[in-house]
Amino acid sequence: MTALLPETIIDTPGGSGDTGQVGLDTGSREAPARVGPRRWAGLGPLVRPCGYYLASRVAVLFAALASQWLVPRIHPWRLLGTGWDGSWYTKIAQYGYPHHIFNEDDGSRWAFFPGFPAAIRGTHILTGLSYADAGVLAGTVLGLTSAIAVWLAIREVFGSVVADRSVLVYVFFPAAYVLSMAYSEGLFITAAAGCLFALSRRYWITASLLAVVGSLTRNFGVLLFVCVAVAAIPCIVRQHQRRPLVALMISPLGFVGWLAYSWHMTGTPLAFLKAEQIWGDSHFVWFTAPISAVSRLVTTHDFSMGADVLAACGFLFAYVGLSILWRTRREGVSVPLHWWVFTVGSVLAMASPSSEQGILRYSLVAFPLFAAFAWKIRPTWEGAIAGTMGFMQGALALVIFVEALHPFTANLWP
Repeated sequence: MTALLPETIIDTPGGSGDTGQVGLDTGSREAPARVGPRRWAGLGPLVRPCGYYLASRVAVLFAALASQWLVPRIHPWRLLGTGWDGSWYTKIAQYGYPHHIFNEDDGSRWAFFPGFPAAIRGTHILTGLSYADAGVLAGTVLGLTSAIAVWLAIREVFGSVVADRSVLVYVFFPAAYVLSMAYSEGLFITAAAGCLFALSRRYWITASLLAVVGSLTRNFGVLLFVCVAVAAIPCIVRQHQRRPLVALMISPLGFVGWLAYSWHMTGTPLAFLKAEQIWGDSHFVWFTAPISAVSRLVTTHDFSMGADVLAACGFLFAYVGLSILWRTRREGVSVPLHWWVFTVGSVLAMASPSSEQGILRYSLVAFPLFAAFAWKIRPTWEGAIAGTMGFMQGALALVIFVEALHPFTANLWP
């Protein structure tokens, strides 16, 4: 598998950098002809996770076609590119950020980080597509790369069989329809899972660069350079290696650079926090949102509030997943410390918004929990799980598409 990775060019595993070979192969001209087939043969294990992802997109296609059949006025492809947060990402990609923070149609561009808008803009330049279509294409392709990155990261800890099942659960998860939208989940999970994979292999520079990408994509991307620090500091202190030290210095540069740019443009380095206040309810609530949703469902028995139901599902997913992940230690699985840092941090981030409808979507980021569930899945369950969760994903996407024209229904927007 290592032949698939860019490490042969930009990084070497483990060592201090004194003995690693950096650069392209300088062997004879006949060497590529001999190693080429072996290199492509290494792609075989990725066929299953890629196939799972492509199969799961059928649920989103079904939801899009069904929504247009039910309500002909709906343009589902437009919703995929410019619906909800997608409109902000495409606006940033097209026009950039303003020079000050102000109310832009009950929101602000400064609440969104620049990583995914940059991907949209790059896709627009390369393909000539409209910004909306470029957003859908970028989101869908990055959804595929996220499935590959999740498979690589989980394989390092649990092995390839559990990695396969983890991707199955991940791509058919009900909220995974956002992987086909102009949303940042695909890019962030690609960076996060890739970072954890690189840390497991001790590819320090790659891990730090992916931490930079993650921290330029989401506000809680800061978790990634905490993960780099947790993995790198022991190597620096005990083994006096230089690459971990370089990675430790590189990993926060993206977030620091974003704060500096925000300060230059708006006069405050925390422009993204100030911009969120324009929405009124997008603020930090001390991780109580899913607990409040569960409490309302238990006390009122009113399951007509779709946002509370989704939040409760996210809470249950996190609680059970963490419990299983903790118990894997008894069965001989050594979960690295940086995994725990990312998992617990992403669960806390999932529970932090005051808008309950987004909690299930944020659960996607806590991808180590999918490994915990996959650890308990039997081979005979795979088809039933894919079918059931795929139906749930398509049904949820259908409700959300139709809800765009019927605002009095349950508030389930992503």
